[in-house]
Order: sequence, then C-alpha cells, then structure tokens
Amino acid sequence: MSDLQSKLEQVKSNESWLEKIKRYIPGYDGYVNRDNSRELDTILRNQLANKLEENKTKLKNITLQLTNDGKLFETANFEKLDKKNENAIAKFKSAARGYSGAFDVSKIKEDKLNMIYEFDFNLLIYVENLNKGFSDLEAKAKAKEDLKNNVGEVSDSLDELLKKFDERENLLRQL
Repeated sequence: MSDLQSKLEQVKSNESWLEKIKRYIPGYDGYVNRDNSRELDTILRNQLANKLEENKTKLKNITLQLTNDGKLFETANFEKLDKKNENAIAKFKSAARGYSGAFDVSKIKEDKLNMIYEFDFNLLIYVENLNKGFSDLEAKAKAKEDLKNNVGEVSDSLDELLKKFDERENLLRQL
C-alpha cells in the first residue's frame, strides 16, 4: 500500500501552484484528493493493461516457433489466448474510474475508494503470474516441448483474472 501512497503523492506533485493554494479552501482539499484518486485509479489500470500488452509479443513468438516447427494446427489455441488477452486489456482500459466526480449523483467515500485501490493493486499479482505463464509457454515453444497442458493453465489464469476484474465492477456497483 505504500507504493500506492507514493503514486498518489506523485500525482499531487504534478498540481499547479493554483491547485495547491485551493487546497486551503474548506472542502476543496477533499475534492482534489478524490480527483487525484481517480487519476491514480486510471494510472493503475493502464499499468495492468500495459503488462498484459507484453504477452502479445510472446504469443507472436510462440506462433512463429510453432509454424517454423511445422505445428501449424497447434497455433489455433494461441489465437484463442490472444483474443482472451485482448479482452482483458480492453476491460482494464475501459473500466469505470474508482471514484465519482464532484457533481455526480453517487459518491464513493474515501475508505471505499482505498478498498478499490487495494483490489486493483492485488490484481497486479494476478497479471504478473499470468505474464510468467506466457513466458514459460514461450520458453517451452523454443525448447520444442509439448505446450498443451500449459496452454490450458494460462487460459484458466486469464479466465480467473477476468472474473476477478468482474468482482471489481460488482464492488463498484455496491458502493
């Protein structure tokens, strides 16, 4: 969570001198903090999407290796993985921000907002494990090893990541 706080401080440091002065206006500081929190939420989700983008190159390398090895029929599974990965990237990039704006009808309290950030931050662990799975597939393809079991595991991990992200959306609806 300290990494999360440092990112929030980084967003705050980018404020203009006028925004810093306005912090002294009663009630405005809370609004600015929430607005910065929305920006942090977007940054974190984009970071998750960018990490998933790394898998595209790995998938292309695997497909190329299989094609060169004369295993063209095995590439279909990787096209499905690519589509799942693309779906996850799109979900992360287009998800609702973690906090409603100053004039929105529904408001999310700061403690609930922090809960969403922790949830998003924990998604990093899922994404990093998933990327490791893609790296393992790439290494096995280069070593000309059998990939069938590992493809299923990575596919299941992608499904699990998408389910976790859907939990995030449900959490936002409950707030």
